[in-house]
Amino acid sequence: MTIEEARPVRPAGYTALVLWFLTQLPLAAAQSPDPATGSGERPRIGLVLAGGGARGAAHIGVLKVLEDMRVPVDCIAGTSMGALVGAVYAAGKPAREIETSVRGVDWSRTLGGQGLRDLMPIEKKLAVASYSNSLDIGITRTGLKGRGGLVATQGVEGLLDELVAESQFTRDFDQLPIPYRAVATDILAGDMVVLDQGDLAVAMRASMAIPGVFSPVELDGKLLADGGLVRNLPVDVARDLCADVVIAVWMEVPRPTADDVRSSIGMVDQMLSVMVGSNQKEQIESLTGDDIGIAVPIGDIGTAQFDRAGEAIDLGETYANNYRAALARFSVSEREYAAWATNVHREGGANYTLAAIEVVGTERVNPAYVESQLRHIEPGTTVMVDEIVRDTQGIYALGDFERVQYKLTGPVDARTLELQVREKSWGPHFLRFDYGVATGSSSDLQAILRLDHERAWLNQHGGRWHNGIQFGRQSFLTSDFYQPLDVEQRFFVQPIVMLESRLEDIYLGEDRAATYEIRDLYGQVDLGMNLGTRLQTRLGFRYGWQSAKIETGIQGLPELDRLRDSSLHFRVAYDTRNVVALPTEGSFFALRYTHSEPWFSSDFDYSVVEAVLSQSFDLNGNSLSLILGGADTLSGETPASQLIELGGIQTFPGLRPGELRGSEYWFVGTSYSWRIAELVPLLGQALYAGFRVQAGEVSFGDELLDAGTLVGVSGSLSGRTPIGPVMLSLGWVDGRQVRLQFTLGKPIPEGSLLDELN
Repeated sequence: MTIEEARPVRPAGYTALVLWFLTQLPLAAAQSPDPATGSGERPRIGLVLAGGGARGAAHIGVLKVLEDMRVPVDCIAGTSMGALVGAVYAAGKPAREIETSVRGVDWSRTLGGQGLRDLMPIEKKLAVASYSNSLDIGITRTGLKGRGGLVATQGVEGLLDELVAESQFTRDFDQLPIPYRAVATDILAGDMVVLDQGDLAVAMRASMAIPGVFSPVELDGKLLADGGLVRNLPVDVARDLCADVVIAVWMEVPRPTADDVRSSIGMVDQMLSVMVGSNQKEQIESLTGDDIGIAVPIGDIGTAQFDRAGEAIDLGETYANNYRAALARFSVSEREYAAWATNVHREGGANYTLAAIEVVGTERVNPAYVESQLRHIEPGTTVMVDEIVRDTQGIYALGDFERVQYKLTGPVDARTLELQVREKSWGPHFLRFDYGVATGSSSDLQAILRLDHERAWLNQHGGRWHNGIQFGRQSFLTSDFYQPLDVEQRFFVQPIVMLESRLEDIYLGEDRAATYEIRDLYGQVDLGMNLGTRLQTRLGFRYGWQSAKIETGIQGLPELDRLRDSSLHFRVAYDTRNVVALPTEGSFFALRYTHSEPWFSSDFDYSVVEAVLSQSFDLNGNSLSLILGGADTLSGETPASQLIELGGIQTFPGLRPGELRGSEYWFVGTSYSWRIAELVPLLGQALYAGFRVQAGEVSFGDELLDAGTLVGVSGSLSGRTPIGPVMLSLGWVDGRQVRLQFTLGKPIPEGSLLDELN
């Protein structure tokens, strides 16, 4: 070999080689050998997030630490709440945005349905006010049937839609910014189901469908429920998906005491915990020395305490910081992490231009009626996801559906919004049951039992047939047919038949003089108008008979023997209260005018007007309420059956029901209620300590029965509970005895329009 032959490569080739080598130095540094794989490439990291209900918000705190340490995630597998947090992260939302969203959620609205009442049609809002519970039972060919879960899922589904809105068109979960899997349980086969495609929000919902709490999800012929039953910590799913190494996160809860499992509910909860804990333990034991397991002691935060989600986030961040040394080996350079984040994170605020709106899934309900209820979206406009969600909530509030979802199809600049509704599977015949008990002493015990039947959507305008029967202090048998006259149900006609018998006490001072049995039999036809969701007016004509007989007491008092009372009735109702029982915000106004005269073939000649107004204010969870009421006989003499009564725990504590009676009255009152204990926060159930002041006067022509102006004060313990509204009151009225009174369930009418406040 000559010297020339031994020379290096030509300068041009040499230069190119050097330049190529230099460009590979940064990559070589980034791909230095890793102890987890023994190769020069960064190991693929699979993040596994366990279920845990509200406790699972701790995952967000862990994600914050991973981001602070620049630990990229290559795939995610989650169960239940872990599936929710994991899906939102996989869809491209950074941890701090997830934290902001979760901390800002009003869980009482999302899970408890609080706020839906203001979206309800006014007719149904006023009808539901007759009940102390929201349970409706369907009559089907196979027997009685109810909703599949204790908690309605509409609010949850709306939240999920908003959280992953930017990825709603991604049907293959491998195509998400971070590949993702959700784990659910096929409750019919008892098998684990790994969800890897479809609607991301539906997958999240299926994974967190706690049996008995949320209704299961029907998908591809399977009935899916909470994945925690079979795989609460899906480590193996993450390994199959992509993971070279796993970062697994789960919650540790204190061991229950014997007292915790003495109740049936406590025992069932512990049985589920044992089942979930068993499969989770197997997955924890499968972690290797290269993996990292992060256990977050969650303290006393319960699975249903979503109002404490913020605390769980803080705990997750605190305990994840304890693993910084172990996590450091997965940390990458700022440059590499920025490149990863650019590929993964997506900006929110997606909007869509709508070309058309379609309603699908109706069987009985008129789709035109559904579309007429849309308030924020219409064809030809550009809308945000939150506007679509608000309108789906409004459709759900109509009360005809168990689920309302949406789907966007078509080209980017001309989307079709498909509103997918599912009518209540336990309809169209519904039963509702209610009860009420009130007492002030052993001799004042009053009780009622009530059963209602409704057949919904008998025609395209929404005709509804209702029947009711009630036994007790006030007994009745009634039937009516509510028939809207237009698609939007703004105008209606309603014929009513009523047979009623009620007991009313007559007092001389504080002494009960007699108890009357008052009977009414009448037919009535109302014409009415619904103005939005808050105002209704009615004008009706009634034709019937009434009688008043002495049941017990002093003989010789006047009685009525089957007299004809034909009368004209006008009513107005305005209602914005958040709830009926113990409202913490909103207004209520009601007015009635009754006119009867011989020209109507009536045995009476009188005119009566009555009105009530209330306003409630929410003061940091406490409530201040103001009430005004009054009635006047404008002409003639009011019959005994139409006299106003004042007194009772609901209207005038310290007085017994009917202790004040007359043809006109005025009333003013105020109350302040302190929230002292949460019972079921998600359902708006809490206990309040209250203080009330009221004053009023009832006039009755005969001065011997005119008690003059009375002032009263009372203290109470009240609340919305799982068994209905409850109140215990100690009341004092000027010049009268102090009385301890109690009521549970549906308030028993006390004889004035003030009853409609309760």
